[in-house]
Amino acid sequence: MDESGPPCRRCTERGLACALNKSLQTLIEERSQWKSTVSGDLEHIHSALQEVLNRLSLPPLPQLQTSPGDPRALSVEEDLPPRDDPGPSCDASPRVSPKDDELPHVPIESLYQITRLRALRSDDPADNSRTTNGNGQVINDFISNGQLSVEDAERLLRLYLDRLDHFMYMIGGSCKDLESLRRQSPILTACICTVAALHDPHSNHLYGPCNREFRRLMAASMFNRRIDREHLRAMCIGSYWLSDISWTLSGYAIRRATEVNLNANYHRVISENNEEAADCLRLWYILYICDHHLSILYGRPSIVREDFAIVGWEAFLKAPVSTESDKRLISQVALLVILSNVRELFGPDTGEPVPRGFATQLASFSRQIDQWMGMWSSELQREHQVIGEFPAKGVILHHHFAKLHLHSHVFRGLKDAPVPPHFCENAMAAVSAATSIVESLLMDPDLREGLVGIPHYLHTMTAFACVFLLKVAAQYTGQFIEDSVVLNLTSRLVQLFRSTAVGKWHLVHLMADGLEKLAAKKITSPSAYPNLLTPKANTPGGMTYINGSPQLQVNGYGVEPLFGQTLGNTFGGNEMDPASTPFLHFETGHFDFNYPGFGLL
Repeated sequence: MDESGPPCRRCTERGLACALNKSLQTLIEERSQWKSTVSGDLEHIHSALQEVLNRLSLPPLPQLQTSPGDPRALSVEEDLPPRDDPGPSCDASPRVSPKDDELPHVPIESLYQITRLRALRSDDPADNSRTTNGNGQVINDFISNGQLSVEDAERLLRLYLDRLDHFMYMIGGSCKDLESLRRQSPILTACICTVAALHDPHSNHLYGPCNREFRRLMAASMFNRRIDREHLRAMCIGSYWLSDISWTLSGYAIRRATEVNLNANYHRVISENNEEAADCLRLWYILYICDHHLSILYGRPSIVREDFAIVGWEAFLKAPVSTESDKRLISQVALLVILSNVRELFGPDTGEPVPRGFATQLASFSRQIDQWMGMWSSELQREHQVIGEFPAKGVILHHHFAKLHLHSHVFRGLKDAPVPPHFCENAMAAVSAATSIVESLLMDPDLREGLVGIPHYLHTMTAFACVFLLKVAAQYTGQFIEDSVVLNLTSRLVQLFRSTAVGKWHLVHLMADGLEKLAAKKITSPSAYPNLLTPKANTPGGMTYINGSPQLQVNGYGVEPLFGQTLGNTFGGNEMDPASTPFLHFETGHFDFNYPGFGLL
């Protein structure tokens, strides 16, 4: 090109760093700093002389004619030739691809061929699946700059790898020590530390710095042309556990995964038994799980459809590269395929009652869920070396969640009307499932301990089960379940939530106060409260009341009352308004159980 042209444009077109632009920018910054320093010094000298003249009773000095903000001050930028803003970058020497000689099948390929706009070029999926190797580079992250100590980071990493990662099917990656993790992916390091701090009652002071760093790195990477596999892994982990940003992370991660056709690794796994492809495929399955979990929680359409990789899960399990953790992963995929069909049938809640003709489909879906439990309760190993019998018992818990999600649809649009006779059996099934969820968490030690580690989907569905029971007891008094039974279960669950050793921002602690208030609002029958007192023997042993909340007072009967001395009308009219705050909104430090997503009644 013409050497007399603007250097910045030349460097831009050639894809080179513009050294001249950097030098000019440095000169401008240095000159601006020099001007500011000199102007400040002159003001100090002028003020000092003015004070001396005042003390000597001499005439004052005239005002300074220049100031740091004087628009007439000399600016280096005025002496520089005008520069054009760089436009979109182009490939001056694009890679020759066999596709260039073929008939284009994807419209964007045609646009790239005639414009050579770099942002339109598809990346090589193999390049994006590889992990960047930072060996030999100086580590510069929020640990090296002192926001998090190495000792705390080591402890958080160990908590994640030794416990939490087992709840996410060992998806955490190959790094087993802090230094290699930091070199491999700063954003994965920040995400793992954030998730671990959320679960650790001794790391409340670390959650804020870790969470800020993770969000900062996520925001900074929004317009990056490429992200590596570890970056995608970090978004999967965040979607799984960080409830306040899971929807945003999940949607963004899915888009970035589709850019590199992540699901195409399915064919490499089946045909080549490739371990790297299997790792990529597991991430795709995790994204499917997170996406469909969030669709259930928020009542919104899912993004990931049942593609060849999803419906072909049986072939993946038969591949030699498949592991025991993959069985647990695929069990969730298989269940969510059923629940996806449930959502397709019922659609969004329009406020209309469910048609009577849906009774047949409800029965069919219920049988499919039973068959799913029958298969996977025998397929999964009974005893896990880290999380005990949680995998097998988790199948039963997910069975209850699925039954509650399915049968609770019959309460749609009823308002104050009774449940139609043809749906009474479904209503009873929903109440039974919700009761079983709460009782399982209260009575089973493996499930109780799983409260520290399970994804936020399970916590949220537990909250849904509690709210569902409270609303059914309030609206259909004595028809499907007794008020005293609901209050007893609620009381014990609140105690369990408050005694669970997790960080103060974890959902189980945020849910406790909101659940307690809603129970007092919904159940106002005096006959229910004598049965509210719960014997200490029913409280899970070995747990202490933590997190700085007020201690529950033990009364003369050796039991703990849940609601104190005031009940029923102790809350303002707007505090429990369904439209007051969105679900999963934590600014007030409480969990809003009156989100319309819970509003089946």
